[in-house]
Amino acid sequence: MRRLNNFFVPVLAGASLFALCFSSCSTESSSGTDDDDSVVSYEKGQNPFDSSSSGTVDQGGVDNPSSGDSQDNKPADAKSSPSSSGDGSKPTPQSAATADWMPASSATTETVSSEEVLAEAKKVVNGSCAPMTTEIEKGGMATWAFFRQNGDVFDQIMSPFVWTFDDGKVLKGNGMDKVNKTYETSGVYKASLNVDGNDIECDPLRVQGIPITVTSCKAAKNAVNAGETITWTVVAESEAEITGYSWKSSDAEVSGSGTSATMVATGEMHKKNVSATVSVTNSDKTVLDYTCESVSVVDPNQVDVVIAYSTEDASKAFTGGQTLVAQYPPNAVNCQLVCGAQGDGVILEIDGEEYKINWSANITPKSCKDGSAAGTKITVKASMQVSCYVTY
Repeated sequence: MRRLNNFFVPVLAGASLFALCFSSCSTESSSGTDDDDSVVSYEKGQNPFDSSSSGTVDQGGVDNPSSGDSQDNKPADAKSSPSSSGDGSKPTPQSAATADWMPASSATTETVSSEEVLAEAKKVVNGSCAPMTTEIEKGGMATWAFFRQNGDVFDQIMSPFVWTFDDGKVLKGNGMDKVNKTYETSGVYKASLNVDGNDIECDPLRVQGIPITVTSCKAAKNAVNAGETITWTVVAESEAEITGYSWKSSDAEVSGSGTSATMVATGEMHKKNVSATVSVTNSDKTVLDYTCESVSVVDPNQVDVVIAYSTEDASKAFTGGQTLVAQYPPNAVNCQLVCGAQGDGVILEIDGEEYKINWSANITPKSCKDGSAAGTKITVKASMQVSCYVTY
């Protein structure tokens, strides 16, 4: 019996020791990550073997290069804002299909510099930088991001990042490809980045102040001929004093610095809808860009279609939605047109006069004179396709 007892004592003790070690060792293993700043964490459902979504590296609140955007801290226009892509291209919207694979965002607090020693720059990694949202409201937080074009993901993670802002603030850290910064004052702000020894100037950020509302920007006419002047007038208001208006257009030069602006229509604008954009500013440094009403332009000296003579010709129909120049055929005597459309209530506008067509109608344009109709040009706009021909 003594030998049996002696046999069981160490066995029981060993079992207890195994259970104790299993419990304490397991606890120590799971809690040890709290002190490791370089540990990569993944959200539930995330694929840890997918290099395109490599998790979140905790470095002073900075997301990993492939982490998703901080959706909850951006204005409404940035809710589908981009995250940096694996190929180093400019941001692309995050789709619902990939949202579950993206790591959790930490853009709820300002970024602070890392206490680690910066790695030696090798000048391998390079690219561009910009705010993830080009505009925010004052008091809001902006996320500045680096978009890799040279070097691979591993090079980027190991590279030293130094962000410098125009208020003198500097943020440093290895692999610090995103930083968050709060702006309490409205205006335009810049930032620069030195990544892996390469200097980059970032795209600017606009911080909006007291809002501006534009109720309208109307054109004096909705259609003009080449050579005529287009005039727009804007109506804007704000609780802060409005300090200026700036006008521009991709179609031609716009003249104006107040609430009205003008543009001279040209032959190059024939059959085009032209517009202007006005930038309104106020004393709180808010800027609002507003696109004014478009104006259709035709050049009466150009001919888009010669009206059919004595018979309907679909190839010479007036296309719906377009303003064009139509010309009477050289053998026309009188001005009357027979016009047909596939429906009731079709509007045909000729030289500014409206005519309603219920399947068919006889129309005599006021600008055309019988006896001299041959070669006469008219400006036509149809609400849907209309076919016309000269009666005789």
